[in-house]
Amino acid sequence: MEKRLNGKRLSKASRSGFINYGIVIAAFVILQLLMALGLLSNSLQSLLVPTCCYIVMAVSLNLTVGILGELSLGHAGFMSLGAFSGIVASFLLADVIPFAPLRLALSMIVGAVFGAVGGVIVGVPVLRLQGDYLAIVTLAFGQIIKNIIIAVRGGG
Repeated sequence: MEKRLNGKRLSKASRSGFINYGIVIAAFVILQLLMALGLLSNSLQSLLVPTCCYIVMAVSLNLTVGILGELSLGHAGFMSLGAFSGIVASFLLADVIPFAPLRLALSMIVGAVFGAVGGVIVGVPVLRLQGDYLAIVTLAFGQIIKNIIIAVRGGG
């Protein structure tokens, strides 16, 4: 039996994508229902945020390494740069924008812009590098970002 959507035949990859999207949407709806009914403990609710962050990180790493074929060992540095700048923006906007969803959206945009700027800063000089050399440069960037964030927050 041939699967069709709007009169067009769906490829196996498209069907698989729709199934994956369906599973994610179903999981989201189920978790929202469980939270609304009070059936999720506070510890489990607090674990959902880092879990979602790690899922986003895994998907973006899959795009970089799996689909593009580029080895990026400092991938967490780009994520950290975006996350840290988004958090700083959120704290700075707390008094100016009391509406949390708007503040979240603006903080996400700030984080995306800073992550993209970091990508351009690293990407332009290393455009011609491949393989191990690219991995070394991205690893160095990740370590530099880690040291800068530790220094900014006053850690040792």
